[in-house]
Amino acid sequence: MTKTTPSDFGSHDEWLSYVRSEIPVEKQLYALAFGRTELFRSFYRMQSLPFPTEFAEVLKRIETLQDPERTAALERLNDMIFRSLTRHLFNRAQPNSLKAPVRSPSSPRQKLGELLSHLAQNNRYFALWAAYKNGVSHHSVSEEWDDYLRQELGIESGEEIAFAQAMAELDKLLNVLLDGNRDLPSLVFERIWFLHYLRGPERMAQARAVLGMLAAELAPCTSA
Repeated sequence: MTKTTPSDFGSHDEWLSYVRSEIPVEKQLYALAFGRTELFRSFYRMQSLPFPTEFAEVLKRIETLQDPERTAALERLNDMIFRSLTRHLFNRAQPNSLKAPVRSPSSPRQKLGELLSHLAQNNRYFALWAAYKNGVSHHSVSEEWDDYLRQELGIESGEEIAFAQAMAELDKLLNVLLDGNRDLPSLVFERIWFLHYLRGPERMAQARAVLGMLAAELAPCTSA
């Protein structure tokens, strides 16, 4: 497998273009899955964390397999790594959790309120949407939001603009859940909590996944 990874490219589209032009068709799915694994490993390095031994051992075994088993196994490993990172980062964001008194479980409305407050304070891109939404009339929100992002982030910041747009959609979906006092699907709270810590194509991929899960959660009540 090539040593080239998504981190070597300026954008996710450039990485995809490289895979499609330089990697044989029968190996492209594995290359994309392997690229995602490397993004996770680079995230561990950026956080000064050792890559878990159990994941490294599974990866070695996967490399001895043949497709399609190899690609399927690597995708399963990627999901395991992401769940592990989700729990680690969320727990690390709660430094006083062991010292805090035991509280009864929060209601869905309380948890969503906590999540929205955290995003507005810590997620730069969500905060951009919150500031814009609160500063303009509702009649002009959709028409001028894109112009506002280009002004704040720069016209060359395509990936950042896309992520900020996703955060606006996230806010709308979370508020629908809040209004209905409905809980989030399993582990989605934690995924959203640290979504902005991710970098590169993985951040946008996870944002789309979260939006898809929330939209699916709301589909029954919007179609009723």
